[in-house]
Amino acid sequence: MAIVIQAKFQNKLSSKLDKFEPGNADPDYNKAVFSELFELPQFKAHVAAYIDRNYCVVINDEDHATPESVLAILTLKEIRKMNEWIVLKNRRAQLLRR
Repeated sequence: MAIVIQAKFQNKLSSKLDKFEPGNADPDYNKAVFSELFELPQFKAHVAAYIDRNYCVVINDEDHATPESVLAILTLKEIRKMNEWIVLKNRRAQLLRR
């Protein structure tokens, strides 16, 4: 059985996230974007589901309150993919609304 997460972006992204560069492979840049996105409940739920599914680790607010604890689990490639998913999904949603 699978759980589907329906992400609705009611929050406007900051200018840093709005100007996200998917091609930028700099680890510090991607960790900074991830850390900022981690504040959004939709993103945190997406990350938690991914880690639970792929690593059999449950992400909760008590043990993983900060993005740093989650970043220790993920590879750079996984961090980049999650950043792309949330930011690019939001851009597509905005384009459809226009």
